Amino acid sequence: MSSIQLVLLSLLAREPLSGYDMKQQMKGRINFFYKINNNQLYPALSKLETEGLVQLQSYERESYRPAKKIYKITDMGIERLKEWVIKPSEPGNWDEFLLMQYNSWLVAPEVLIRIMEDRKREHEQRIKEYRVKVAALREQNERLTSENPLFSSVALIEMGILFESSCREWCDKMIDCLKKNEM
Repeated sequence: MSSIQLVLLSLLAREPLSGYDMKQQMKGRINFFYKINNNQLYPALSKLETEGLVQLQSYERESYRPAKKIYKITDMGIERLKEWVIKPSEPGNWDEFLLMQYNSWLVAPEVLIRIMEDRKREHEQRIKEYRVKVAALREQNERLTSENPLFSSVALIEMGILFESSCREWCDKMIDCLKKNEM
């Protein structure tokens, strides 16, 4: 299933929407962590409808505007979304993981805790790998000045360590929130 289809199912799992409303929801809810092309919306919506994952719920007519088609997700669409949320995401594919977490409310907390624990281990492993790389680069040169190409390499890997550490902390926070059942 394409990413745009998953985004549309994610929005429709929350409430029935028209195509226009979906565009607005994407701007307000999804675009800050997952970019999509609005030109793909209607063909993707049509494909979801053909596959039985969404259905036309109603037409809403306002005085002078054309009728809006309101779509809702089907039970099969909800099930497909749940299956996708719990599948392992590609390591390092942060956008996909964030979209999965956007839908985490559909999955039992104990399942999410296991997902977060796995993700936390992935971040910890990358932190270890990055630290080994930094140590190896530093061994090549005692003093890394800004004129040395290794300076930029170490700086970038150090940023990676900070990013992975932040992700690990977020996983810890989510595990704690899931155990308490509150944010």
